Amino acid sequence: MQPTTRQLQMTDGTAIAVDYYAAGRDRLVVLCPGFLQERKSPRFRELAGVLSEHFDVAILDFRGTGDSSGHFTYGAAEPDDLHAVLADAKTQWGAIGVVGCSLGAATAIVELARHHDAQSLVAVSAPMAFEEIENRWWTWRSLTAGWHNAGRWWRFRSGGLWWPKVAPQDIVDQLAPIPVLFIHGTNDPIVYPRHSERLYALAREPKRLELIPGGTHAEELWRHVPQQCLPLVVEWFQQTL
Repeated sequence: MQPTTRQLQMTDGTAIAVDYYAAGRDRLVVLCPGFLQERKSPRFRELAGVLSEHFDVAILDFRGTGDSSGHFTYGAAEPDDLHAVLADAKTQWGAIGVVGCSLGAATAIVELARHHDAQSLVAVSAPMAFEEIENRWWTWRSLTAGWHNAGRWWRFRSGGLWWPKVAPQDIVDQLAPIPVLFIHGTNDPIVYPRHSERLYALAREPKRLELIPGGTHAEELWRHVPQQCLPLVVEWFQQTL
């Protein structure tokens, strides 16, 4: 299925690019890429293809990435981007789920805890706080994960690295009653599993934690162990949307 693309205009002038894989279903799943990722990254297109067999799907480029304007702020302003996408989606779909990967998962936790504007959440390799991310980028596992999964990194525009950010661990308890599924690889070299374990401990029911043995970081899980991760996501949304 070929997506249709829309540009959503933010109040601060930022334009957010969103791809919609729509087949007229009543349920939509919104995908939130992480650092150096965008809606045209191979892993996200693959995930969209799988999910679109069951749901309508949307993927956004956060500010400063892909075809969106502005500069990436590492979680400071990105929740506003997701809020705009969800507000637009609510005019067309009856139930909305969100999948966030890495910093995209942190963004989704903050946005949904603030506004409760989706019905279900899957947080993959979510950091509990930006300052706590291990990111041992020089290790072989980190380098290979980045090589396989990075989007068109030359179109990434950095900004606001030190802007104040809300830590997911400080707000995750406010997600309830939105059900949240935490997924994390036990060999994640960038965001260690302790992050999802901490977030799970702080979150209120309904919640679930799935640690993937030998799994690495975020969207890399779709490449290495799709038979474990993809059915988890589909089943979660089938049960919670």
